[in-house]
Amino acid sequence: MRFLLLVLSIWILYPSAGKCDSWKSAQQSKKAKLDVHWYTSIPFIFQDATGNLTGLEYELVECFARYVEKKHGIDLQINWFEESSFSSILDTIRVSTAPNQLGTSAFSITKDRQRYLQYTDAYLPDITVLVSSQSSPIVRNFDEINSMMQGMTAITIKGTIYETLLLKMREQINVDFDITYIDSDDNVLQHISKSDKVFGFIDLPIYLMWIKDGRNLTRQNFFTVRGKGYGIIMPKSSDWNIPFNQFLTNAEYKEEISSIVSKHLGDELYQFIEESYDREQLGSYILTKEKEIQLALIKNANLKLEKEKTYKRILILGIAVVLLFLISLIYYFKKNQRTTQLIIDQKNQIEAQQHDIRLKNEQLINRNAQLLALNEDKNNLVSILAHDLRSPLSNIIGLSGILLEHQEKISEEEKDYVMKIGGAAQQMNQMIIKILDVGSLERDQKTVLKETVSVNQLINDLVIRYQLQSTNKNIAVSVKLPEHDLTLETDHMLLFLILENLLSNAVKFSPSGSKISIGVIEDADEIIIKIRDQGPGFTDEDKPLVFNKFQKLSARPTGNESSTGLGLSIVKKYVTDLGGKVWLESETGKGSTFYVSLKSVVKIPQETD
Repeated sequence: MRFLLLVLSIWILYPSAGKCDSWKSAQQSKKAKLDVHWYTSIPFIFQDATGNLTGLEYELVECFARYVEKKHGIDLQINWFEESSFSSILDTIRVSTAPNQLGTSAFSITKDRQRYLQYTDAYLPDITVLVSSQSSPIVRNFDEINSMMQGMTAITIKGTIYETLLLKMREQINVDFDITYIDSDDNVLQHISKSDKVFGFIDLPIYLMWIKDGRNLTRQNFFTVRGKGYGIIMPKSSDWNIPFNQFLTNAEYKEEISSIVSKHLGDELYQFIEESYDREQLGSYILTKEKEIQLALIKNANLKLEKEKTYKRILILGIAVVLLFLISLIYYFKKNQRTTQLIIDQKNQIEAQQHDIRLKNEQLINRNAQLLALNEDKNNLVSILAHDLRSPLSNIIGLSGILLEHQEKISEEEKDYVMKIGGAAQQMNQMIIKILDVGSLERDQKTVLKETVSVNQLINDLVIRYQLQSTNKNIAVSVKLPEHDLTLETDHMLLFLILENLLSNAVKFSPSGSKISIGVIEDADEIIIKIRDQGPGFTDEDKPLVFNKFQKLSARPTGNESSTGLGLSIVKKYVTDLGGKVWLESETGKGSTFYVSLKSVVKIPQETD
C-alpha cells in the first residue's frame, strides 16, 4: 500500500514523469524534459543567499543540457524539484518508472543502491573520513577506539552512506553508541564542532574545506573509506546514463567539468582529491594535507602581522607630518602596539608549548620502549625459571608415586608424609603452569587447534583427575551428562584447561562435607557447561574483578591451598579464543555457579547392538 501511494504521489506531483521522455525518444523528437530531484548538500547543490540554485551538481546538470543541445541538437528542459529529505530522493527514484527522473545530492555509488538504482559514471572520487569533537583524542589501536567510543554520540543523516558506515562500524567494534539524526549535510560538521563527545562520517572535500576556513575538528585515522565515487542517480529502466557518461568522458567538455568542480572545491582541494584516491597510505596522505593547510593558515597569519607592522610605520610617518593630530595618533598607535604585542606573545607561547610537547612526546616514546624491553626481559626470566623448576618437580612427583606404589613397605606415617610431599609438588607444578599461562596471556597468543572433542569424555577425565583432592577434603562431585555423547569442533587442550581451572577453584574454595555439581545444558546450536559449588560465593565488590589477572578476592581456600589470582583470567582468555562466553552467578554465603557457553554442537547417535 505504501509503495502504491508513493507511485501515485509521484504521478500527481510530477506529470512529466508519465511521459516517455527517454533518451531514445529524445533523439527522435529532438526535445525532452528531465525532472531533477534535489536536497541541500553543500557544496554539491544548495540555494544561495538570494534563493537561486547553485552548486557543483547543479552546474554539472546544466552543462550536460548544453552538451546535449550542441552535440545532438536536442532541446533539453531541466525541471528542478526540491525534496523533503535525502532519503526521499532515493525513494522517489527507486519507485519511478519514468526514464527522465534524476536525483542529485552527493550520492555515493554503492553496491546496495545499485540493486535498485542506476548511476552515471563517477564525476568525483568518493572518500569519507571519521571526525570527532575537537577535544577528542586521536586513537591508534582497537582498545583506544573502544575507550573513546564509550559515552559518545554519532551525528548523521537518515538514509545516507554516512549512516551505513556508522552502523557497519558499530557492528565491527561492538560498541553500542547512540546515533542522533539531523536534517542537512552541512549540519554534521556544525553539530560536531559545537558539542563534546560526538562524532560522525563526512565527505573528505567538505571536511578539508571546513579546516581550510580555519575551523578545527579531530579527524580519526581509522575507518577512512574509499567509495566508488559520486554519481547522478536515475531509475533502473532509464537510458539517460548513456549520454551523461558520454558527456563526462567528452574531451571537449572535460576542462569545463573540471572547472565546475574546482570552482566549488577550490583548485588545490580538487587536485588533492583526484590524486589521493589511489594512494596506498591514504591516512598519511590526508594528514600531510591537513598539515599543509594549517601551515598555510599560519603563513596567512604572519602576512597579516606584517601588514600590521607596515600599517604601524605609516601611522608613525603620519604622526610626524600631521602634528595637529599628534595626541590622537599616539594614542591609537599605543593601542595598536599592545594588540600586536599580545598577538606576538601568544604566537611565541604557542611555539614554546609545541616545543615542550615534542620533547615530552619523545620522552614518553623512549620511556615506553624501555618499559616494553624490561617487561619482555621479565617474561623471559620468569619463563626460564618456571621451565627449569618443572624438571625437579616432575622427579619429586614421580618418586613419590613410586613410593606410594610400594606402600606395603612403609608405615602409615611415612605414607602420609609421601602423600603430602607429592601433593605439595603437584600444587607447585600447577602454579608453574599458571605462570607459564600468564606469559601466553601477556603475549595475547591465540593459537587454536580445531579437533573433534567428546564433551562427555573430557568431563569424566577431569572428574577422575580431581577425585583424590575432592575425596581428601570430603567433597562430593556429581556429574549430570546427556545420555548421548556431545562433540565440539574446538581445541581439546584449551577446553580442558578452562574446565580444570573452574573445577580446581571449586574444590579449593569449597568447605569439607559440601557438594560440587557439573552439568551440561543443550541449547539450539550451543552447549552450556556449568560447575556449581557450595563455597563462600562472591561479594558484589568481587564480581567485577573475578576475571582480572592477579586479583586477590575476599574468599580464601578452605584447605590452605595456594592461589595466584590467575585461574579465572586464564579461563576468560581461553573461552574468548574459542569464540565462547563465560559468566558467573553467585550470592555471598550461597556458593557460586560458573557457566561456559560454546557454539557448534554435533550430536553423535549412540550405537545399538
